[in-house]
Amino acid sequence: MSEQPVTVSADDLHTVSRQAAVWEQAVRRAEHGETVPVIAHGEHVADVVPSGELDRLRETIDVLSDSDLVRDLRDGLADARAGRVVTAEQVAADLAARRTTGE
Repeated sequence: MSEQPVTVSADDLHTVSRQAAVWEQAVRRAEHGETVPVIAHGEHVADVVPSGELDRLRETIDVLSDSDLVRDLRDGLADARAGRVVTAEQVAADLAARRTTGE
């Protein structure tokens, strides 16, 4: 998050050109990958985020909302920590063997 929040004050709201400049700055910073906090009347009320970040947040919400998937992820992490892993080469060899035997 930026250390320089966009500030929208009551004084700026009546000055259309100033308001447009502030929002343009926020959008430009978001275009460069920055999340820009919006402060109104001294309070943090919103964030301008890059659209890709919003997509990633939505995907994270979808994943975390799927209890079966979360369980599978936890199980996979437990397997990895316990050393129950196979290499990509082992997977490729297994797939090649299955193609040969027709499994």
